[in-house]
Amino acid sequence: MGSRIRKLLMGLITTATIAGIVTGCGTSAATDKMPEATNAAQSKEKSETGSEGAKKISLLLTYPKEKQVLYQCIEDFTKETGIEVEIQYMPLADSRKQINIMVASDSLPDVMDVDNTDTATYAKMGILADITSRVEAEIDVDQYYKSALGQSVYDGKYYGLPFTSNNLCLYYNKELFKKAGIDNAPATTDEILSACEKLAAIGVNGFGVAGSQTTDTSFQMWPFIWSFGSDVDKINSEKTVNMLNFYKQLVDNKYMSTEVVNYNSGDNANQFIAGKTAMIVDGPWRLNAIKADASFEFGVAKIPEGAAGFKTVLGGHNFAISNNDNVDASWEFVKYMNQPEVMEKYSEAENYIPARKDVAAASEYFSKEPIKTFVEMEDYAIAMPVENYNKISDCIIEMLQSVILGAKTPEDGAKDAGAAIDALK
Repeated sequence: MGSRIRKLLMGLITTATIAGIVTGCGTSAATDKMPEATNAAQSKEKSETGSEGAKKISLLLTYPKEKQVLYQCIEDFTKETGIEVEIQYMPLADSRKQINIMVASDSLPDVMDVDNTDTATYAKMGILADITSRVEAEIDVDQYYKSALGQSVYDGKYYGLPFTSNNLCLYYNKELFKKAGIDNAPATTDEILSACEKLAAIGVNGFGVAGSQTTDTSFQMWPFIWSFGSDVDKINSEKTVNMLNFYKQLVDNKYMSTEVVNYNSGDNANQFIAGKTAMIVDGPWRLNAIKADASFEFGVAKIPEGAAGFKTVLGGHNFAISNNDNVDASWEFVKYMNQPEVMEKYSEAENYIPARKDVAAASEYFSKEPIKTFVEMEDYAIAMPVENYNKISDCIIEMLQSVILGAKTPEDGAKDAGAAIDALK
């Protein structure tokens, strides 16, 4: 990327650009304390070679050591290649902020686990290596889900490869459904309301969402925004108003508690596990917790459709390589983690949807319910907008919260959010 001084200057200039990743119309939530930049700088100095000249890379990872199979895959990479991996763990919200500091101090890790909505932003800043020639020569791109692979591309070039992939489906409590006289999972948003009416009669909240000021909330909103016919460039529209009226009906009829404005996706899932909420929208990563802790039989179905049909949202992370002098060793790691047998191993352990279609098709595990429904939905998953994503996220979250709490009408909420998003252009 050039000399240390030139990188430092670039980092200072782009600080304002990175700030757009972590700030917006409101305040996004963060967790845990961020590590000091000096630690990252020290890791950078050691990343290219270890003792006796051994190859070494540094890896920013947003998944903790509890993901044992994932960490074992990383250890297996070292055993197979001799390339040591120094892991710098930090939660995603912290990593977005810390990357700001790392750019300015010339201490970016060699490989970064980044949210797929952030990859284009980092590529635009010039901090990621263009790996297009390597991908085209060494990776069978036709085996990937197009939407998942597409999130690694900026301006026609590859700046990463998929790491984890996912989408959202509907979880429902079969025992509460039976008690309320509901035979099947709802297929439309109108059927959600009808089911909620019956569930209210037995004293439970029919539906729950993440509603706090975190990207969990906006992630769960996109399928409904799209299924009502709206989109990021149509927020100030009748279609968004119709979507907000759906949420308003849930609250007005006491089918959903206003307490959801304090819930992240984990909090919302806990209400489901406790049997207090009969339906939630969540991802495949939640399966292990629900299987372990729920005392009832549950089902998974595709998200009920609105006026514009069925929609779900693409989530996941990419591995991106910093634009430095250690790209060769970093590429070996990214390529290794995209090998079918490796991807299958860590995906099955944590209920990630493999980014490669051939991996999902060959796995017996992914052919069984309830994970099977998520695999089937991957073909339909739509990528979220990437330009100014976190600012847009904050704006639509504030829109939803204002309607749920009765501070604004759906019409005013949509109008104000649309104006705020337009101002970002």
